[in-house]
Amino acid sequence: MACDKVVVSSPATIANFGPGFDSFGLCLESPRDRISMRRLPNDKLEVKVIGKHKLPRDPLRNTASYAAIKLSELCGCERIGFSMTIRKGMKPGSGLGSSAASSTGGALAMAALLGMRKKELILEAAAMGEELVAGSRHFDNVSAALYGGFTVVSDLSTRTVIKIRPPLFQVVVVVPDISIETKKARGILPQQVPMEHAVRNIGLASGMLHAMLKRNVRQIGACLDDKLALPYRAALIPGYERVRNAALSAGAYGVSLGGSGPAIFAITGGNASKIRRSMAEAVGEAGLKSESFVTVPGKGARVESRS
Repeated sequence: MACDKVVVSSPATIANFGPGFDSFGLCLESPRDRISMRRLPNDKLEVKVIGKHKLPRDPLRNTASYAAIKLSELCGCERIGFSMTIRKGMKPGSGLGSSAASSTGGALAMAALLGMRKKELILEAAAMGEELVAGSRHFDNVSAALYGGFTVVSDLSTRTVIKIRPPLFQVVVVVPDISIETKKARGILPQQVPMEHAVRNIGLASGMLHAMLKRNVRQIGACLDDKLALPYRAALIPGYERVRNAALSAGAYGVSLGGSGPAIFAITGGNASKIRRSMAEAVGEAGLKSESFVTVPGKGARVESRS
């Protein structure tokens, strides 16, 4: 049912999730963007941003409003005027799917206004929002943000997304106080990789899927390695190996980068507070300030209210 006003929340996500470069995504329950949107009686577009994080207020440059506009176009609608207020829950450029959270939230908000429930169109519009900042349509973050849980983009050409409900585990996240642009992080990756690295990632990715389906948290942690992107992107983060070793010594099952970084995450079945302190201390020893938090796998973007 269509409505005139809607409030949605859209979560942080971890793209790549170990060996699944551009394919695996994990939804986090928190932090979340909160987006309020209401129809305007004309075709005027307004964007407001609340909080300490600076985002474009031009509707055609902001990923949330841009995805909303694209969703209405995909539905064949004439231009719909709206006012959108965004309260960011995560820092842009943190490696936690900030742009995907905004894009997914904006597309979902417009879908709610229109009374449209086709998730494949919401997903496409969200990816178009990602394209605005990344230069191409990436589906790993937006798939996890929209569907929740653990997602696999198994066939990009057909937009085929596999959705798996992960077991319950704790995710410890530390975000060093540096920013890494997605375009830069992609630009440093080689166009060709050694055969043994490709084979290693295929094995790890297969093991990850098996572990998710068997709900084996320790095995999930053991499969969080990567030979395609992590070795290159970790070099952009001072003290990455120090932080990784600190987390493992404190009892983490596995450690990796969130997306292209700088977020570093660990998973565990318990002892999250100790792991968090150890990781934060290691970042400090590398000469950086950081923010940190503990969360769990989440259920995806949702409509909080409509009227």
